[in-house]
Amino acid sequence: MNPELTALDATARERVAEQIAAKGGYCECCGGTEFDIGDALYLGFLFLDEDRDAYMIALTCSNPDCAKPRTGIVLCRKDFLSDGGGSASP
Repeated sequence: MNPELTALDATARERVAEQIAAKGGYCECCGGTEFDIGDALYLGFLFLDEDRDAYMIALTCSNPDCAKPRTGIVLCRKDFLSDGGGSASP
């Protein structure tokens, strides 16, 4: 894995799925709402217009017939990563 990527555990992936559902997320190509959740890329140091705790989480549409299955969602660290003790980060 690339060192700039953050691997997500099952808890973090579930939190990302909850955020997608809460925000009404869907695939812009096929309209699907189910995604395979990948790794997270920290954006805060790359883009000046992003919050310092912003991450882009890779998503792949689960619809096998989707013509453009790759997308992503930007979330704050506290919305999906835990502090190591099982709770969300402050």
